[in-house]
Amino acid sequence: MKKYKWAGSVVASAMIISLVSGCGSNESTKLTGDSAVGKSAGSGDTGGKVVELVFERPKDATPASQKMIQAFEAKHKDIKIKLLEVPASTDKVHDDLVTKFTSGDNSVDIFGMDIVWTAEFGVSGWALPLNDYFKDSELSALLPGPVAGNKYKDKLYAIPFYTDAGVLFYRKDILEEAKVTPPKTFDELLKLAKDLKGKGGTEYGYVSHLNQFEGLNCVADEFFWGNGGTVLDKDNKVQIDSENNKEALQYLVDLVNNGSTPQGATTYVTDDARVVFTEGKSVFMRNWPSAWAKAQEDGSKVKGKVGIVPVPYGPKGKESSAALGGWDIGINANIDKSKVNAAVTFLKFIISEEAQKINAIDGGRLPVLQSTYKDQDVLKANPHFADLYSAFISAKPRPVSPIYPQLADVMQIEIHKAITKKQPVDSALKNMQSQMTDLYKKFNK
Repeated sequence: MKKYKWAGSVVASAMIISLVSGCGSNESTKLTGDSAVGKSAGSGDTGGKVVELVFERPKDATPASQKMIQAFEAKHKDIKIKLLEVPASTDKVHDDLVTKFTSGDNSVDIFGMDIVWTAEFGVSGWALPLNDYFKDSELSALLPGPVAGNKYKDKLYAIPFYTDAGVLFYRKDILEEAKVTPPKTFDELLKLAKDLKGKGGTEYGYVSHLNQFEGLNCVADEFFWGNGGTVLDKDNKVQIDSENNKEALQYLVDLVNNGSTPQGATTYVTDDARVVFTEGKSVFMRNWPSAWAKAQEDGSKVKGKVGIVPVPYGPKGKESSAALGGWDIGINANIDKSKVNAAVTFLKFIISEEAQKINAIDGGRLPVLQSTYKDQDVLKANPHFADLYSAFISAKPRPVSPIYPQLADVMQIEIHKAITKKQPVDSALKNMQSQMTDLYKKFNK
């Protein structure tokens, strides 16, 4: 239990939480499989009693969440969902859940969580393991990356709700005029970003969010993975200092410093990069698919001129490897035993065709159910989804680790020093290898 307490307290503090530490598990309500709730788990059978589930998640600015709940309750008359919306800040959501779960609170039954929290919440004993409730056939119908991101040491701790992954935006008009195709490799991206800079009224060839924050880690991961590298191996051993990663990080450093990227890009967060692109100032942009909607709004200087392709890969890589974002839904490990069946039933509905369509059409969110990307109603509402499937089917979760926040802090600091030329690529990788290995030694004591 010692390392679980370490995870609960230090991981929380890394997210700017100085609250309480501890495992927060309750042995009397830890449940696993049919032995805990009967073989009807997920069937919606509540024994004739009305069950109310409290669902905590970030505030939804769209009508999608309410519509999904209404659709679910129409099918399951004996299950009521009380939606508890908290401020949309990811850190605040994390803070609130950690505060509750470290004290064994069961006022929340089901909860939304960022994909990078899964291992932390699982190891800390806060999220109920779900392996016994979901068949392989149910999970294989989903995008593989979000499913993998919700597993730690083969235990499934959450179900994907919607996904996100890095993509490369490009100016279709400029590439068509130049008679070139969108870049597939790092070399092609560097060359085209430099050659096409200034075309079509642009000032830059490439832009992205390269400040010292989590978004930079996502960009760097895509370069590492796209060149056949990794951060952690399958045994959670740090493998970031490698020749593949050295070559990949050098490509990123060169892209940032070859004159095609704005000098200020190393201070940009996500929307800063988006503004540069939608103002017509850059040929290419690495960003999240949500930038598409802004690009198509009235007033956007690139409306109707934007294409999307998977992020490029390197000379030692074989395919694009986008970094996943997205949100998932877990069940509080301290949930009242009588509510587990209803909670599982709701999670099964969330990944159903009906719910995924609502989330895509009314929420504009990217589905986790693969078949949704071929649904004509969804594509009518979101035509760009057709271009995203190929990027998402090969997308990967960021390192799934109970101490991911600390690892991420190390990475963003050292990578930012490299792209701002404050240290060589070699030094950045060696520093990350050493510091991240030390973090695991402390965690495993």
